[in-house]
Amino acid sequence: MKYVNIYGNKRKIGKKAVRSIRFSGKIPCILYGKNVNIPFSTSLENLRKIVYTAEVYGVILKIEGYNQNINAIRKEIQFDPVNEKILHVDFYKIDKSKPIILEIPVKSFGRPIGVAKGGEYYSSIRKLKVKAYLHNIPEQIKFNINDLDIGNRITVKDLHNDQYTILHPSHTLIASVKNSRTSTTTIKEVQEEKEDKK
Repeated sequence: MKYVNIYGNKRKIGKKAVRSIRFSGKIPCILYGKNVNIPFSTSLENLRKIVYTAEVYGVILKIEGYNQNINAIRKEIQFDPVNEKILHVDFYKIDKSKPIILEIPVKSFGRPIGVAKGGEYYSSIRKLKVKAYLHNIPEQIKFNINDLDIGNRITVKDLHNDQYTILHPSHTLIASVKNSRTSTTTIKEVQEEKEDKK
C-alpha cells in the first residue's frame, strides 16, 4: 500500500470552531481508534491525493503537538450536497495486529472474446469492500476478462483470494458480456436472408 504524508493542526471541537476552520480555508478532521480521539484540521492540498483518486492510500499523520507519526486510513468523507466541497474527513488509526475493512478498486484487463463476436462488455461494480490485515491489502483487485464469452459473467466468488475476504455475497456480479442489439439484429438478418434464398 502506498502512503501519503498529511500535516495537521490540533483544533477545538464544536460548531463555532468548525465554522471558523472552514472559513479559514482548512478542513476539519478527526482521528479515532482504540483509545484515540484527536480532532485536527488540514488543508485541501494535503487531502487532494487521497480524496480525488480511485486508488487506496495509507496515511501518515503528522499532527502538531504529537511527537510521533500516526499510521491511519481514510474512513469517511462528508461533502457539501450543493457545491461538493469537503466538509469533514474521518481517519482511523491502524492497528497492525487486527484486520481492517476498506473499499478496494476493481480493475479488469484483457479483451473478452465475446466482444469480438459482437457482444457488449458490462462492468457492474467499481469497488469491493474487503477485510484484511494491513500488509495483505491490495491496491487494486485485478481480474482477467480475455475468456469472457457472450453469456459469461464474473462474480465475487471468482475473485477469491486467501490474503483477504471480500465482504459481498458470492453471487454479486462484477462483469459480464451480453448480446448487443446490433449483434442480435445481425443474426436475425442472416437467418432471414437464408430463408429468402430457399
